[in-house]
Amino acid sequence: MDALRASVAAIGALLCLGTLAGCSASSTSGDSGREPATVRKSVVDVVERSAAAVGGNWKVYSGPSVEGCGDGVEDKARYVYIMERSGSTGDEPADDVKAMAEFWDGEGIATTAYKSGGANPLLGMRGKGGPITTIAFNTYPERYSITAVSACADGNVSDLLEDE
Repeated sequence: MDALRASVAAIGALLCLGTLAGCSASSTSGDSGREPATVRKSVVDVVERSAAAVGGNWKVYSGPSVEGCGDGVEDKARYVYIMERSGSTGDEPADDVKAMAEFWDGEGIATTAYKSGGANPLLGMRGKGGPITTIAFNTYPERYSITAVSACADGNVSDLLEDE
């Protein structure tokens, strides 16, 4: 079960980070003036409210963890936050994806539906903008997950890691 959890979280993080552009070295130029505590709070807030919008018993899987905001960028940081819950609570995954899309639209997050291939496709939602850089919602049968990446903030990752 731990291997499944790790796989689901890793897939969600990769899809979120790989499908949508996160903070990159080229996107940090307009991010000056943001405080790490502010972007950290924003990513936690949007993930926790997203979880509440779908319902069920969500738990923190990882984070909020600080990381660099692009290769070679030493003075910018972002936070990644992942929550998960056991699979469907009785609603169809499509209903949960629709509820998430409606919630994110209300938050100013641009959404894109996700559907894997195969006879029994996995559903999800990707988003960007609003209070975060990227966010992903996956409705895998055994485990749902929400993975979000904050905007970039001013701050040295090494210093911020020491503060945690």
